Amino acid sequence: MVILPILAQAAYVFDAFYYLTHHSDNNGYEGLCSTILIVFAYLRYCSPIENRISLFIYYILVFLLGEIGGIVYMITSIIKNDLFSTIDYALWSLLELIFTIMLIYCQVIKKYKINFIVENKHLFHFMSRLEIILAIFLPFFISKKFRTLTQNSIAFYLLFDFFSDSYVRFHSIWIKSALYLFVTTVTITVATECVYFAVQLHIYEQISAISELVSACLCNLLIILQFFPYHFTPINMIKISQECFGYQQHLNMYTKITNENQYTPREKSNKIVTTIDSYC
Repeated sequence: MVILPILAQAAYVFDAFYYLTHHSDNNGYEGLCSTILIVFAYLRYCSPIENRISLFIYYILVFLLGEIGGIVYMITSIIKNDLFSTIDYALWSLLELIFTIMLIYCQVIKKYKINFIVENKHLFHFMSRLEIILAIFLPFFISKKFRTLTQNSIAFYLLFDFFSDSYVRFHSIWIKSALYLFVTTVTITVATECVYFAVQLHIYEQISAISELVSACLCNLLIILQFFPYHFTPINMIKISQECFGYQQHLNMYTKITNENQYTPREKSNKIVTTIDSYC
């Protein structure tokens, strides 16, 4: 998980420069590579680097790559006199800065433990989901009718599925609320984007862009909140509670069997006679 975030941000820089040099060509390629890889940029916190200085340099490198891509996109928007996109990319750059500062604070300075743990099975799960999603959205990316720059909504869809796996360990109302708001804004982003593809009204594109930015804020918030122990139930506590529940079930079963075996043959026969008498 060290190389993939760097590749994701490098792809973002490539797509930004490509859009800067070909924004007037309408050639059908706009942001596809970075859209596929951008999910790994959000998973940079899973880097196995333990040395604080090395981790600090790593976060700065990933941050600079993301900022370069955002600045290039912003320059392109200025050239096209697109005020909305210029402000949008400026806010994305600010969000990237805040997220990097918080990651450095949590992992470099405080050395907090990770609760959203990414394993190899999650990577294969991401790849399998990407195949399905891209099969649906690929025609929009290669079409010359639509402007499809780097999209984070696909990454958010994958990350929501990943975050929800840990919902059973969510302890505070804050992280639960952040997850619910996150899935809501992602849904709005995808819905308005689909409406834009259908009716070609830029108001829906702008709503989708705003919702995508809010989704990114909530996604980063979830990643930061998972570092603080208050928001997560420790794994050992969950194991203890599960073991206690299993022990209680076995105890109840044992008590039931013991109570059934307490009847002597004489008591059982008396019970049968009493039952017969009641019928008679």
